[in-house]
Amino acid sequence: MLAIQLTRLSAQSRQSAVVAERNRMARDIHDTLAQGFTSVILQLEAVGEATSQRLAGKAGEHLTRASELAREGLREARRSVWALRPQTLEEKDLCEALKELIQKMTEGTSVQAHFTVQGEPRELPPEWEENLLRIGQEVLTNVLRHAQATKFNAQLAFDKGEVRLNLRDNGSGFDPIRRHDGFGLQGMRERVEGLGGQLSIRSAEGEGTTISIALPLANAFHLAA
Repeated sequence: MLAIQLTRLSAQSRQSAVVAERNRMARDIHDTLAQGFTSVILQLEAVGEATSQRLAGKAGEHLTRASELAREGLREARRSVWALRPQTLEEKDLCEALKELIQKMTEGTSVQAHFTVQGEPRELPPEWEENLLRIGQEVLTNVLRHAQATKFNAQLAFDKGEVRLNLRDNGSGFDPIRRHDGFGLQGMRERVEGLGGQLSIRSAEGEGTTISIALPLANAFHLAA
C-alpha cells in the first residue's frame, strides 16, 4: 500500500510540474509574442491614419518604430524559449528598463506617460525584476488597446518593508469582478502570487484603472538565501 501511495504521489507531483511549466510557457508567449504583435499593430494603424492625412513623414516615423518593435519582439521570443531574462534587464536595471519600455510603447500615441521612482532603488532578485517588467508591459498594452486613455502614470516605490509597482490610467475602466477573456489578468495574478506578493485592482467603468503590486522584501531575502 505504501508503494502504491508513493507512486500515486509521484505521478501527482509530475502532473503539477507539467501544469506549472505550461502556465509559465503560456505567460511567456503572451508577454513576448502577443505583446510584441500588439505594439506593432498599434504603430501600423498609426501609419494608416497618417497616410490618410497625407503625412508622409509621420507615417515613416511610425513604420520605423514598428520595425524596431518587431525586431525587439523577435529577440525576446527567442530568449523566452530558452527561459532567459529579458534583454533589457541584461543591459539596464529595473528602473531604467521600465522607463524605456513605457517610452517606446507610448511614443507616437495619444497617451501621455509619466514614470517616477520613489525611495532608494535597490537590487531585487532577477525573478522579481522580470515579472514586474512583464506586468508593466501587460498593463500598458491593455491601456493602449482598450482603455481609450490619454494619461498613464507608473510609479516604482522602494520602502523599508516592500517594493511596489503602481500603474494608473484615466481611461474607460472596467468591472474587475466580471470575468474577462484573455490571459492578461490571470497571468498577472499568477506572477504576483508566485512571488508571495499581493495584486490590487481598482477600477470602474468610466473612472480609469489603478493596478498595484506589493512584494514584501522579506520574501526577497528568503529567495536570495
